[in-house]
Amino acid sequence: MDEIGHKVVTATHGFLKRLVASNILDGDLLTEAHMAVTAIGYELARSGYDKAHLRDVREAESVLTASLQAAAGAANAAPAARTWQDDWQAGVGAALATLIEAGDPAVADDAAVVRHLREFLVSYHSPMDPVVSAGTRSTYQGGRGDRARDEEGGGAIYITAPRLQSYLAERFPDQKTVVRSVERLMGGYSKETYIVRLDEGQGEGTIVIRKDGYGLPTGSSVASEYAVLQEVFGLGMPVAEPLWLEADTGPFAAAFMAVGHVAAKPANQVVPEDAAGRAAWADAFARALALLHRETARPGADVRAVLREEIADLRRRMRERERAPHPGLSLGLAWLETHLDDLAGRPACRVHGDFGFHNLLMSGDRLMAVLDWEFSHIGDPVEDLVMFRPFMEQIGCWDRFIALYEAESGFRFDARGGRYFGVWTEVRNMIACLGSLNSLLLPQVTDVALSVAGTIYIPKYEIAVLDAVIGGKETDV
Repeated sequence: MDEIGHKVVTATHGFLKRLVASNILDGDLLTEAHMAVTAIGYELARSGYDKAHLRDVREAESVLTASLQAAAGAANAAPAARTWQDDWQAGVGAALATLIEAGDPAVADDAAVVRHLREFLVSYHSPMDPVVSAGTRSTYQGGRGDRARDEEGGGAIYITAPRLQSYLAERFPDQKTVVRSVERLMGGYSKETYIVRLDEGQGEGTIVIRKDGYGLPTGSSVASEYAVLQEVFGLGMPVAEPLWLEADTGPFAAAFMAVGHVAAKPANQVVPEDAAGRAAWADAFARALALLHRETARPGADVRAVLREEIADLRRRMRERERAPHPGLSLGLAWLETHLDDLAGRPACRVHGDFGFHNLLMSGDRLMAVLDWEFSHIGDPVEDLVMFRPFMEQIGCWDRFIALYEAESGFRFDARGGRYFGVWTEVRNMIACLGSLNSLLLPQVTDVALSVAGTIYIPKYEIAVLDAVIGGKETDV
């Protein structure tokens, strides 16, 4: 970025900050403005990175590399191939990532090495993100903030009422459906969500359309999510009714599915203040998660075999997506692989994979729907418990929740499994953010949310991976 370009972006950043502080905006627009301020501020800091500090970082990298060579025993190792090989090898941390991947994976259990690596990465990223040391605890918790429009000649990207009307007339020619409105919602970085109001001749109704994001940042498509939704709907789980799947990417450049609309509020927007209400929530969540795990149990299945394949897939996606080295992510993957036996003898069942207030719709004390099944797979039930524990601790109901869950599911929370999936979650989410970054390479994608997920979130997750390896919550129940 040249001097004039830098000043133009700086002026824009300043205006957006004043706009956010003006109290003129609210709701989705305020969230979008916050995210735009975050993304532009990060890019300004990155483009103006101090050269003297970068020299210090490179010197620290050499010292750490020498130390790691002794611990990992991978001198003269060649890096595994990356899609952006030249950019990757020139980046800060390339030698470290190479040693971690090629050397003794037991290095991931050397607490001194992990802490030294963490200190190095914090020093490198702090000029761009002063609160990076807090890891994902400092991430902005808003949803999608973009209101991007179709680019000229960019193809059918976002779903609009006229386009949907044409699609429905072709897909369901015997139905006289009229599309009254289509509203694109905020929330989620890998999928687009739309509220669609229809008139089918018997009064207006509402459905929800969930559409793949470009580049599949999480590696999951609605095509597989729809099958999971059908399965759990059949179990009696509180979920939106699956209506139809459109796997053909022709109509809107990506696959999508339609589900019933559930009139309720996201749990993170309506957390009860009173103890009785919170207790009722804990009971509802415990029963729903126990139902899912109990009814999908896979007796005799070895969860390690499934995870071993998923780790290999995560590593593949990392190498395809990385534009810069991430030694903390390489270490996290090595740790997951070497600690698979921590899960020996653990039960297997279908897990949701992202069970939290952001994916739970509530009406008073009733759990109306569990959303977003894109991470669902056959795994260890403790994965969902680790994900959900902070939400229950937030309302002071973890003990109540876990007691009822264990009584109804027949499974128990396990400390070693809890630590394992603490690392797993951060690694998986970081690789999803690498996918968000690559989505920005597509000419039709200009999303503010993907800009944030693909830039400032990545170093935060890398620090969180190392924090989870160093410690994690190891308190058993």
